[in-house]
Amino acid sequence: MKGILLLNMGGARSAQELRSFLFNMFSDRRIIGSPVRYLLAPLLSSLRYKKVWRKYELIGGSKIYQHTDRLVDKLRRRTGAEVFPVMRYTHPLAEDLFREQKFDELILVPLYPHYSSTTTQSSVEDVHRGLGKSGQRPLVREIGPYYDDPRFNASIVERIREQYEDSGFHLIFSAHGLPQKIAARDPYAGQIERHVALLKSLLPETGLHFKGVHLAYQSRVGPMRWLEPSLHDVLQGLAGEKVIVYPLSFTIDNSETDLELAIEYKELAQTLGLEDYRVCRVQNDSDAFVEFLAARIAE
Repeated sequence: MKGILLLNMGGARSAQELRSFLFNMFSDRRIIGSPVRYLLAPLLSSLRYKKVWRKYELIGGSKIYQHTDRLVDKLRRRTGAEVFPVMRYTHPLAEDLFREQKFDELILVPLYPHYSSTTTQSSVEDVHRGLGKSGQRPLVREIGPYYDDPRFNASIVERIREQYEDSGFHLIFSAHGLPQKIAARDPYAGQIERHVALLKSLLPETGLHFKGVHLAYQSRVGPMRWLEPSLHDVLQGLAGEKVIVYPLSFTIDNSETDLELAIEYKELAQTLGLEDYRVCRVQNDSDAFVEFLAARIAE
């Protein structure tokens, strides 16, 4: 059987699923390279999950599964192929799928537009580990980074237009952060910067004009130095202004868009005195995104 696998991180729909997510994430050598992760993973996941889950309850748990299920259904109907979601840190895991299904050919579609060892590489390696455990040896093809594909960027413009009102707004492209130690040997930050430059030149051509276009990084945790500027600092510098935020690193809405950006940073924006603060949806199961993925898969 030929299968199309949509790769993503996963999300939590319950407190225990959040605990599993955190344990698996902190166990990932692409997140914590040192063997100390084997001590930290059970400790950090046990200490953090209850507190974090109280925040997740504000959005009723992660919506990543609902969006992904709709995308899978649309892509199946559009391509006529067998499409499966595969999550890195929560079910359905790659090894679960390979216990249940046998494949002659696989097309791996990372739902991350940019390449990073912490996302794409981690997910692809996990697929190959799952295949190894199952004894399967299908032909495997991987869809590479697509942040510079005009068809993909058209789907971004579509979402920005939903929130656009006039040229009095600033636009912030908010990308998921990385510790600088990881970013120094990772192509991610360079791809993010090139992506913002591409979009910045594209937006006026589509009739979207902004007072300013900015790049910022979100989701910083821990004491390490992370990519800069932080979203907090960029918002602070725009006090009194009107802002639209586009979550650049994601194609499926999740806790980092629905909770972190739409709730937590909105509260910060109000505290800082921003006149208006809006967060765009990402692609999810939009028709433009489905058509783009179908085209890339067919190439």
